[in-house]
Amino acid sequence: METHVFTLLFSFFLSIILATSKASDHHIPHQIHPLRPRTGAHGHDVPELSCLSWRLGVETNNLIGWKTVPKQCKKYVGHYMLGQQYRDDSKAVINEALLYAESLKLAGDGKEIWIFDIDETTLSNLPYFAKHGFGTKPYNATIFNGWVMERKAPALPESP
Repeated sequence: METHVFTLLFSFFLSIILATSKASDHHIPHQIHPLRPRTGAHGHDVPELSCLSWRLGVETNNLIGWKTVPKQCKKYVGHYMLGQQYRDDSKAVINEALLYAESLKLAGDGKEIWIFDIDETTLSNLPYFAKHGFGTKPYNATIFNGWVMERKAPALPESP
C-alpha cells in the first residue's frame, strides 16, 4: 500500500513538474540576439536589427569586414556621436592614455619621442561624419581627404 501511495504521489508531482516546465516554454522571450545584421532575399536588411547589438559587435571587434553603418542605425549613431556618451567615452580613453604615459620610466636623455595620429585623438572628424550620414554611406577617400585638407577639424573638447 505504501509503495502504491509513493508511486501515485511521485507520478503526480512528476506530471506537475513536466506540465509546468512545458507550459512555461511559450512565455520565455528569445534570449539570444543577433550581432550581425541579417538580410533577406536580394540583400534587403531585416528591420529587427538591433543597433546596440551592432555597436557592441563593432566595439568588441566581433563584426569583421563591415563597410558601412546599417542605414537603420544612422539616427542611433548620430545620437551617440552628438551626445554626451561619445564625449564621456573620449574622455575615458584619453585618461587611460595619460595614465599609461605617466607610468612609463623614461631615460631622461631627451631622445624620447611621442607620435600621435591626430585624427580622433586630438582632432574630431565629427563634422565630416555628420555631413556624410554618420558612416551609413560607403567611405570615399577622395571626399574625406578633401575635407581633411580644408583644415577645419575642431579639437576634441576632451583633449588635454
